[in-house]
Amino acid sequence: MSAEKGTVESIEGDWAWVLTRRKNACEHCGHKGHCHMIEGGDRMLVKARNAAHARTGDEVELFLSTKTKLKGLFILYMLPVLGLLIGAFSANSLSGVLGFDKQLGIVFFTLSGLIPAFLLARFLAIRMEANQQLIPIVTRVVGRYSGSHPLRTQIQVKGRV
Repeated sequence: MSAEKGTVESIEGDWAWVLTRRKNACEHCGHKGHCHMIEGGDRMLVKARNAAHARTGDEVELFLSTKTKLKGLFILYMLPVLGLLIGAFSANSLSGVLGFDKQLGIVFFTLSGLIPAFLLARFLAIRMEANQQLIPIVTRVVGRYSGSHPLRTQIQVKGRV
């Protein structure tokens, strides 16, 4: 289980924009549709499904399953590596059978393994996004906040205020 704490900045229907701290893994994430890095700091806004019915200013807990994270990491990193290795290790024998020069065969078959692996990874990532498996969920309200939000006037996000 992977849980993060944050503060609800705004509510849009069944969605909540949650201000949370940026982790090291966020720097390399390609899923930009649900997160916005805040300029000049270690904070970010995350768009999450508001299952806990949190309100603006509430401190909440975000959840993204470990299984989903591991599945995403496997798709992102291991599929291309496996495709590369399969292509590279089959290059020597296939080059001889097909009559290719060994150096040319290594390049050709390595790319022949890598490119389909990237396409498969892209397809699986799109399918995970379509099934909304990559979207964090506000699972519970840790603390209710009443009154005006002190950070609301100080934080500006690229494309949002």
